[in-house]
Amino acid sequence: MKSLARGGTYYRVFKPGWSDPLDTKYAKQSKQSRWNPPGEFGALYLNRNLEVAAANARKQHARRAIGLFDLKPEKRPSLLQVSVSESRVLDAVTVAGVAALRLPKSYPLGVSVERCWPIARRAYDDAKLSGVSYRSAAECTETSWLGEELAWFDRSPRLRENGPRRPFNAWYPDVYPKGR
Repeated sequence: MKSLARGGTYYRVFKPGWSDPLDTKYAKQSKQSRWNPPGEFGALYLNRNLEVAAANARKQHARRAIGLFDLKPEKRPSLLQVSVSESRVLDAVTVAGVAALRLPKSYPLGVSVERCWPIARRAYDDAKLSGVSYRSAAECTETSWLGEELAWFDRSPRLRENGPRRPFNAWYPDVYPKGR
């Protein structure tokens, strides 16, 4: 497994009703989380930039009866900004990192979350790694991916917010003009 250094500002998309959007229990309970097997350990899923955050907001409502823009404005996803201290994380981003994990070149397209769980377990067991930096599956194709995400393990230092929580209408238009 290859690692790389990551740190700086990341973004968390969360439901407005969540009391603590930095709590990893949501992912720990989910069977849809790629980098933490359900019930074993938690991970906080973060977006490297606003473009990836917006794509994940759209992905959460893709192929649902009620789309993202069908929700009442106060029910649309909020955003917070966190500071991640410079840390070593598993590399599931670069060509060399993906190859070392024996994932296909098309990763994340066509790679199930279950296939990533054994990799996540090994990374979690490595005390030198704070999480997994990975290619975002939001709006990816066979030959491209939008950007990077970070799964921050629950045993790693707790992250802190470094900016105000922003409701959907205060952050999403920053990425795309109204009407999209």
